[in-house]
Amino acid sequence: MVSAMERHFRLLTIAVSLLLIAAAVLLGLSALHTSPIGEAEAAEYSFSLAREEVNVTVLRDGSVDIDYYFHFTNVGFLDGVDIGLPNRYYDEGSANARIIVDGAEHSPSQVHESPYVDVGMAVEFGSQLQSAIQDHGEFQLYFHVNNPHMVYLNELVNDTVGVSFRATWFDPEFQAGPTGVLVQRLIFPEAFVDDSLALWYENNPWDQIYWDNATSRHVALWTDHDVSPDSVAAGEHDVGIGFPTIYVERYYLPGEDTDAFGSLAVLLTLLFPLLFMALFVTLFIVAMLAARRRRKDYYEPVMNVVGAGPRRDLTAVEAAIVLERPLEMVSAMMLFGLIRKGKVQVVSGSAPMRLRKLSDSAEHPYENDYLRAIDPDGTVSGPLLKEALVNLINATLEKMKGFDQSATQSYYSVICDRAWQQVKEAGTPEDIAFQLQKNNDWMLLERDYSGRMQRDVLLLPIVVSRPSAGPGMDIGRMANDYVDGVRNAANNLVADMRGIARDVVQVTNPVPVSSPGTVSSGSHCACACACACACAGGGR
Repeated sequence: MVSAMERHFRLLTIAVSLLLIAAAVLLGLSALHTSPIGEAEAAEYSFSLAREEVNVTVLRDGSVDIDYYFHFTNVGFLDGVDIGLPNRYYDEGSANARIIVDGAEHSPSQVHESPYVDVGMAVEFGSQLQSAIQDHGEFQLYFHVNNPHMVYLNELVNDTVGVSFRATWFDPEFQAGPTGVLVQRLIFPEAFVDDSLALWYENNPWDQIYWDNATSRHVALWTDHDVSPDSVAAGEHDVGIGFPTIYVERYYLPGEDTDAFGSLAVLLTLLFPLLFMALFVTLFIVAMLAARRRRKDYYEPVMNVVGAGPRRDLTAVEAAIVLERPLEMVSAMMLFGLIRKGKVQVVSGSAPMRLRKLSDSAEHPYENDYLRAIDPDGTVSGPLLKEALVNLINATLEKMKGFDQSATQSYYSVICDRAWQQVKEAGTPEDIAFQLQKNNDWMLLERDYSGRMQRDVLLLPIVVSRPSAGPGMDIGRMANDYVDGVRNAANNLVADMRGIARDVVQVTNPVPVSSPGTVSSGSHCACACACACACAGGGR
């Protein structure tokens, strides 16, 4: 027979055990959107991230193929890389990786579930690969995985679905400085050919949407520079697309069968006496998800006249508007055109750029607007630059009336490719210099100008066929000068180019607002797909 004291002792033991378990559960739940580091010692790892690219390809089965590219530099020590993924449904068997060090390809020692991030995989380096990376100081990593359960119903627009995504990030204790360039591409499902049906984030609309001939798909592109890991973790660079349900065979309801809620239900069942404690945590998480859902707002692009043929007499700057190139690039193209015509001279490329106005008038109205935006001290007025861009967009839209936008986009994409091809076919340094100067206006229509310059121009096998070429003709330096000029014009022209771009969108493509008590039937819509957003990261 058990004594009363023993019974009290056992009850006390059970109570203490339950409290300890509850504390562990609450700590685990509170860490849902954090980046645990596990047993790793932060002091051991150090690196910089020059470039991160991710392609997210939507498949008909409701999954996505995720392809990452990372360029790590200034590596002190690194024995692996942890990559956060959107949810626990990822297919570990589909994952593969390859590492490039000093031009040589290496295989990882293991690709497995990450021990350091909540939801993700780890690419582990063997000792020889670690030594090679430390000796060279930099490397490139390619990673692929399939992730199901990614397409969610858009509750606010009938018969549409969406995908939202957050790129992985690394712990700021390990990563030195911001990520130099973050490129995110969301690739629409197969057979989606009408981009007028595409929906995008209101708070973060794509920089451009284009037809990719290699994959025969539409691609939405976002490019950001000097991105802090904390801003990615906070969702400031979340991206998303929406499209009709007919393009996928499977999609899910928001909040349906997600890992966090499934695990929470099991835990609450096991810890039923502590239901009320866990309930507060549950309500907190639900509130966070609801807040995130409210931030995901899509609306439809402007319709165009299909089948009417392309508009063939646009300038390169106007073509950039039709191709929906980033407004940073459009303003840079306007500047380069004025420089080439002798209307403007760059005094300083540092932020904010300083220009010298050599003329008060130019050939095109948008050039005159740009000249008016140059203040007496040589800086560019943000409000006047915004006005110039708004006028340019409206004038281009007016020009496009009665023409097919898709056909026009294809027409100028071909012109852009032809301009790059002429540079590639040039046989001598002088020819390359001539073609660069002649074709750069159209080459700037390329969505990845700096990357293509590196691929198509810097790697050209130059044959110097005559002495007149001289040793002073440095094609690499010339190409880099073009890239640096574009980067300076895009990033340093004004203090807040991204803010100006947002203001321009609000004027040229405002979000419809319905009056209180009415229901809007316009194209303004929101994609409730918060559960598809990748929120794991923060590892090595």
